[in-house]
Amino acid sequence: MRFFQSVFFILGSTLIFFASCKKVETTRINTTGNSQTQTIISSDELTLNDEFDQGVDDAIAVLCNPKITIAGADIDTSQNNIGLITIYYSGKKPDGTKGRTGSIAIQQPMKGGKPVPWGTPGTTDSIIFGTVNSPGYEILFITNNTSVRMTGTATITNVSGGLLQNITPVDSLVERIRASISFTYNDNVSIIQLYSWYLNQIRTFTKPDTIMYARTNADTTINNIKNVATWGTTRFGEVFYSSLTSPVVQNISNLSLSYNPLSGAKAIENISEPILSTYGVNKQGAAISNGLPFGFLITWINNGGQAQAIVPYYY
Repeated sequence: MRFFQSVFFILGSTLIFFASCKKVETTRINTTGNSQTQTIISSDELTLNDEFDQGVDDAIAVLCNPKITIAGADIDTSQNNIGLITIYYSGKKPDGTKGRTGSIAIQQPMKGGKPVPWGTPGTTDSIIFGTVNSPGYEILFITNNTSVRMTGTATITNVSGGLLQNITPVDSLVERIRASISFTYNDNVSIIQLYSWYLNQIRTFTKPDTIMYARTNADTTINNIKNVATWGTTRFGEVFYSSLTSPVVQNISNLSLSYNPLSGAKAIENISEPILSTYGVNKQGAAISNGLPFGFLITWINNGGQAQAIVPYYY
């Protein structure tokens, strides 16, 4: 009961925070059918997923090893006796591409007066983006001085059991993630506007050598659209469904990649001009097999013909 009371207080505090902070507003753009609009929609879809993934993966890493060190963050385990661990962010990434502030609280289930160990197969823990002392979870992109803030809750289930630090080249760790979040950018001057997003993911962690990879799949069908991983409302007020046409693969050991995908593809559907995003391409839009990718290729139908744009990653 104490935990749920805290959740309601956190959500209330978050709303108060947004109402009093002009920094996190957004400008609504009403045009459609152009490269700028399509780039914003596809970039939002990628950025929100990347930053959500990194926050959740931090939580999983802490559950696997509460003594782990996360750059630019402090881990509070003082309430671990009631299954509550909190990550407080207050610093830049080592490569200086972005900074993170705010917090992520992790609530473990209790059994017999003790937290259920995360390595137990089927264990489901809750994640809250923001706490009473630190509303929301915010990411500042140093290069262009923009930021995105998200609040909300998620559940993570350890499908296969096991711990990240015990993964060998011949096995993997599988997590099921479900989330309901709200987000806003600080690129505005007038009205604070929150956008609702929902995420359903299956993330598989592997370590074939010294690098840890995360592979994202989806298992949700909405309005006959299969493999939906993300859905919600775009900054243009359109309801969208993002389905995976190819699993998204990330190198989560290399901080310089900022969680940008090495490969994978998504179809952003139900909007005025549906978009196909293909990740991990060079400046010419061709998929690469090694090295750091430049960005991703988006294609869509505009005025009866196919249009495309190559969008750089934000690191």
